[in-house]
Amino acid sequence: MKKFLLIFFTATAVSLPVFSDKPQNNGEPLILTIEKAVELGLENNFNLKVQANKAAGAERNNNDAWNVLLPDVSLSATLSRSNSSTSGSGTYYLGANDAYGLSASSDDGIYDYMLFQSYDYEISPWTAVGNFSAQLALSPAMINGVKALELNYQNAILDMESAKLSTETSIKTNFYNLLLFQEQIEVLKKNIETTEARLESMEEMYNYGYVTELDVLNTKAGLSSLGPTLLQIENGYEQLKMVFLMDLGLDFNQEVTLEGAVEVSPELLDGNYLVNTYMADRIDIQQLTVTEEMLANAKSATANGRLPTLVLSWSYSPYQVDPFDSEYWGEEDYFDDSGSFSVTLSLPVEDWLPHSGTSNDIADAQNEISNMAHQKELALLAAEMEIRALVMTLNTSIESMKVRTESIEINQKSYDMSLEAYNSGQLSLLDLETAENELLQAELDLVSEKYNYISSLLNLEEAINQNLSN
Repeated sequence: MKKFLLIFFTATAVSLPVFSDKPQNNGEPLILTIEKAVELGLENNFNLKVQANKAAGAERNNNDAWNVLLPDVSLSATLSRSNSSTSGSGTYYLGANDAYGLSASSDDGIYDYMLFQSYDYEISPWTAVGNFSAQLALSPAMINGVKALELNYQNAILDMESAKLSTETSIKTNFYNLLLFQEQIEVLKKNIETTEARLESMEEMYNYGYVTELDVLNTKAGLSSLGPTLLQIENGYEQLKMVFLMDLGLDFNQEVTLEGAVEVSPELLDGNYLVNTYMADRIDIQQLTVTEEMLANAKSATANGRLPTLVLSWSYSPYQVDPFDSEYWGEEDYFDDSGSFSVTLSLPVEDWLPHSGTSNDIADAQNEISNMAHQKELALLAAEMEIRALVMTLNTSIESMKVRTESIEINQKSYDMSLEAYNSGQLSLLDLETAENELLQAELDLVSEKYNYISSLLNLEEAINQNLSN
């Protein structure tokens, strides 16, 4: 029996996920229904928060996909100083009068001479140069870039749905496992109470000489063995409860009361109907479909990269000498500017050549598309096999629960008859204990079968992405 209990506990072991933002423990017991447990888990699951952030980023990128039509704009300013001095020279007009104030002009306005004077000046070593440019490249591959962002967003949504479904399945499994452990503990406690009552009766019968001391010792030994077994199961329950609390983002010292019962409503399922109706709804199949679209879009982007690209460019660059003296700002000798606008149409001719790198990339992309199609076919076969196997397990479990329920009734009647025969001295203690152990084993077998049914049903719901519990 100990071996059976160890196997049962091992079968209920689950992984330990990581969570944050735990609700504060106020010291009061928390009553949890399965709906409340799922709600808490979905709110506090760390992996779900990571997936939500990824989905939000993918949504933002998808919504801003139009920004590929924005030009690349740059603005720069440069201030430089020459290491060598720079000077210039010039002349300016003094007038047409001589040094004595006499005019050199005649009556007809013709001057005999004009006075000019030359001068030298030093040019500031500081120079400021600005540059403003914009460029927009237009190509058919831009459409593929927008499509890629849309597909990435779809894939992020599917990842989020997959994480939610997996988390919900884990929470429900742990919830029912705890209820099943409670039921198992109650079965053992009931057996201990029965054994204690029988021991008390045997000790009284021993005082009157109706049973031997060996019978009393054997009963005590059997009772002593049940104590450690119960303790082991209770420890298993506490360990599973810690997993459950972590699942929900609660503190380990949070007292919880599970409100619910292991209600198994067996119903035979049709594997053909489930496969034909729900298999396409599986999240992994939807993800493979999106992956196929991603590969096809990537191939199209590579092919479109060989098409002409139209580049629109514009630039403007002002130039100012001695920018620290506002007197010269915009002056003809100190300021200058230049600009340009260009339209360029380019075609990568080498990409059209046979056996070029681009041609090989396109061929490789087609191979990936073909391989993904085969992988999807295998995934569909594996999904169908999983669904059919789970349906067979569930249908088998239904029949097994019927048999085990009948077995409990038979073993209960056998134990009652054995106890009556033992009390009348017609049956040995060994035979009575054998009947008792068979009854206990039958009850534990039913508990185990309930677990198998619920676990398989939850796995089937996850496999077809549908709720079958209601």
